[in-house]
Amino acid sequence: MPNRIKYKIILASASKRRSKILKECGIPHRVVISDILEKMDHKRGARFNVLHNARAKAEKIADRYKEDFVIGADTIVLSGKRLIGKPKTKKEARLFLKAFSAKTILVYTGLCVIDAKRGRSASGIEVSKVRVKKLSRKKIDKFARIAGPHDKAGGFSIEGPGAFIFDNVEGSFYNILGLPVMKLNELFEKLGAGLL
Repeated sequence: MPNRIKYKIILASASKRRSKILKECGIPHRVVISDILEKMDHKRGARFNVLHNARAKAEKIADRYKEDFVIGADTIVLSGKRLIGKPKTKKEARLFLKAFSAKTILVYTGLCVIDAKRGRSASGIEVSKVRVKKLSRKKIDKFARIAGPHDKAGGFSIEGPGAFIFDNVEGSFYNILGLPVMKLNELFEKLGAGLL
């Protein structure tokens, strides 16, 4: 299939999974990690945090690359009223899974696309629901051992071993992976670009 994309795209994210999704969709891009300190303001809620972080990532890189489109993305899990980002340790990843057991969690991803050349931007949020099966301590320990690394919001992936404990997905599957491509394309279209 011929590549019709005439502009350069930068992914301002350290997530290998996000880059992989773009590659699988045939979207050429390069990765430039923003290294911002991600915000987690528990009083402001998931929507504020994912949009703030996505915008901050994109803006930092767009300041350096004036001819490109820059994608910023951030994902947070909401379990009950608790906001959950990436676990700092394997122990914390296990605690997250224990908290998710037999519950439905919400996955929020904020996106910001900046057309650095024209100084325009578009932002949006995607929300998906995932039901987590009831997990024994033994299952949690086994999953935590085989499912790493835990560099994802909530410390889990629904790919691979995650298929055994996460089901009943409502909404965008790619959102749960960290990059809702339909929403991303909507933002590009708002900027007059489009990804297809």
